[in-house]
Amino acid sequence: MLPTPPEHVEGYAWLKSRMSTDAPSADLEADEEVWDAQRLIESEKRVAEMGQIIQVTVAQHVGTGELSAFTELRIGPDLGATTHQHDTLVLKEHRGHRLGQLVKCDALLSWTGLAPESRDVITYNAEENRPMLSINEAMGFTAIAYEGAWKKELS
Repeated sequence: MLPTPPEHVEGYAWLKSRMSTDAPSADLEADEEVWDAQRLIESEKRVAEMGQIIQVTVAQHVGTGELSAFTELRIGPDLGATTHQHDTLVLKEHRGHRLGQLVKCDALLSWTGLAPESRDVITYNAEENRPMLSINEAMGFTAIAYEGAWKKELS
C-alpha cells in the first residue's frame, strides 16, 4: 500500500467525489459520493489490512496546482495475480488534453516496478464512454465481457 502524499489527500478525495457524477453512466444518475480526507485514509487503511496494493497516479494542473485526473491500479497479496484498474477520471474542465491516456500509461509503466509478475490487467468502462474506451483500445485492451446496469425508481 502506497499512502497518498499529504499534499494530495484533499485533491484525490475531491476527484473520488466527482467520479460518481462526472463519469458517463448512460443517464443513470447517482448522488455525488462524499469523499474527504478521513474517508480516503480509512479506505487506504482497509486496502492495506486486506494485503492489497493500490497505486494512484494523478495529473496536476500546473497553473493551479489542483489535481485534474487520476487512475487507480490494485492487486491482492498475490503479486502474480491479475491487476485491476479501478477508477479513472479526468475532470470535465480538463478533458480533451489526453490526460486519461497519460495517467493510464504512466500508471502501467510504473506498476511493473511494484508487481512485475502480474501479466494481466482488467479494466471496465461504460459503453457510452467512448473517449475512455478509445484510450483503452489504443493501449491494447480488448473486450472480454459486457455488463448491464438497471435502475428502478420506487415511488
